Amino acid sequence: MRELGLLLSVISMIIGLLLLMAPKILIQLGDKTNKLYNIDGYVYRNRYLFGGFLVVAGTFLIYTTI
Repeated sequence: MRELGLLLSVISMIIGLLLLMAPKILIQLGDKTNKLYNIDGYVYRNRYLFGGFLVVAGTFLIYTTI
């Protein structure tokens, strides 16, 4: 269970950092993966909020897992 928490926290931090620093990479990835429902417009309009939240959440998960 500890490994899953660490994995999810690292993924969360990576996505958060990409939202903050390189959103075009996530747009390209989203174009390839979004098949059912596309929330990209909402996420990218508020990318600083979502990116910051994901980085904080990932950091918190690492802190509580270790």
